[in-house]
Amino acid sequence: MAGRGGRPTWPGGMRRREGVNYDRQLILRSAPGGLPAALPLVHVTAAWPAKEIVRSGKLITKRCDVFEAELLYLFVLRPAYRSKFGDTESHQLSRFPVVFILRPEAVADPRHVYPFDTGGAAKGAFAKQADPYVPLEDYAVAPSHAGAVGHVGWAFGSLDAYFEGRLREGLQDEVPAGESVTRGFIDVARMGVEGSNEHDKRASTIELAASHNIDLPGNVELVILPKQYLEGNVTLLDEIKAFGADVELYDWQPNRAPDEFQKDILRISRDWYQHKGIM
Repeated sequence: MAGRGGRPTWPGGMRRREGVNYDRQLILRSAPGGLPAALPLVHVTAAWPAKEIVRSGKLITKRCDVFEAELLYLFVLRPAYRSKFGDTESHQLSRFPVVFILRPEAVADPRHVYPFDTGGAAKGAFAKQADPYVPLEDYAVAPSHAGAVGHVGWAFGSLDAYFEGRLREGLQDEVPAGESVTRGFIDVARMGVEGSNEHDKRASTIELAASHNIDLPGNVELVILPKQYLEGNVTLLDEIKAFGADVELYDWQPNRAPDEFQKDILRISRDWYQHKGIM
């Protein structure tokens, strides 16, 4: 449904800003330090659409009902996902996650960069922690790779800490009480810490949106998928390798939930990053 400013809103979701009088405090907090200039991008989807993506050779934009634009959503460095089937046990392998890790150059000019999953925020995933007065749009960081890296540097201090969702120690103590956007981000990001009561990795994983399709050849560097999915798709492995990508596999098991494999995917991606000297 639409709010007074015309932007779509959902019950329990973050409020939306009317007009463009943004209060984007997180941009001013950017502090990249010695981090790389740009970080890999991650797209996570289910196995069935992933097969279709490989066949087409590209990731394609779709209509976003939050920002009302044709967008392609990616995360920065860390695979984070929550599908509508995520917590439902199933024997259907097509529901389980596949990860595409891309070169940052795949998106030269991001449409926007946010410090969390905007779809989840808009639709109420972080409602128990979010400041009810701070609009979603105010949380944006600079729409660039430098903006994403600068946010990692300020909020987490290192790639390892960001990958694990560990905010810098004493971060909130550095922020004046009246800096509501910044403090609101910290409250949401705490949900991304392992062991939190409302744990959701999307709450502290940086989202980067592109307004164009991405060709897989020359851009995709790693694909992580369930090894059992190759059994019924005999050409899939060859098609992925033809893009110049590495392939890593996790061991799917029936009658488990897709979200149960998050730890396997995080471990595989982290090991690959370390092997490549990225982390």
